[in-house]
Amino acid sequence: MKLFRVISSSGELSRRKSINAIQEAMVTVNGHLILDPFIDIKPEDDIRLDNKKIKYNIDLTTILLNKPSGYLSTKSDEKGRKTIFELVPKNPPLNHVGRLDKNTTGAILLTNDGNLSQFLMHPKNKIEKEYIATTDKYLSQKNINRLRKGIFIGSNQKGRAKIASQDLKKGRVEVVMILKQGKKNEIRRIFKFLDLNLLSLKRVRIGEIKLSNLAEGSWRNLSRKELNFLAKIQ
Repeated sequence: MKLFRVISSSGELSRRKSINAIQEAMVTVNGHLILDPFIDIKPEDDIRLDNKKIKYNIDLTTILLNKPSGYLSTKSDEKGRKTIFELVPKNPPLNHVGRLDKNTTGAILLTNDGNLSQFLMHPKNKIEKEYIATTDKYLSQKNINRLRKGIFIGSNQKGRAKIASQDLKKGRVEVVMILKQGKKNEIRRIFKFLDLNLLSLKRVRIGEIKLSNLAEGSWRNLSRKELNFLAKIQ
């Protein structure tokens, strides 16, 4: 494995930051300063980042969590609020891939594969994410067309989404939305600028990884098919 991949897969740094750290003379291998991020590393090599020993991570783990409402997508909270890490295994240590805000539920990936995390979060890779947004009235065709092209959502940004369907269920409208950008609170900001009430929001798919019937608050390992999908797109 390449040196930068060993560091990013350890969870210490992202792929890009791992490369930068090596080039900035922060990494040694077997006591020797190394400036080439792309040299091959053996499992028995002693790798240190700013003198901290890096564990060679050969046991890469990625899981899917069905996040409940009220949990924060963070490892710790200074106010003592609940976090998603109370719901998943402590070993091996995992990092969340992106975030869902406190009141948004559904699919979130956690992994110790730094390369995968970096790839999935980078905006240029445009991984599809599917959401079910519940509101109190249908989106007009005009707004559907506007969303496809992009609408202003503040902070000099545009929100874009494909509306896959709208269905009336128990007096509420369930809107299936597909996004590829992942701006912070993008859907909530879209609804705000369309002057629509967002009653609930749930992410049900990340690429080909579907929440399906996974119970809220539960997690599962990815299937072989899902792991193959992630390997294929990187």
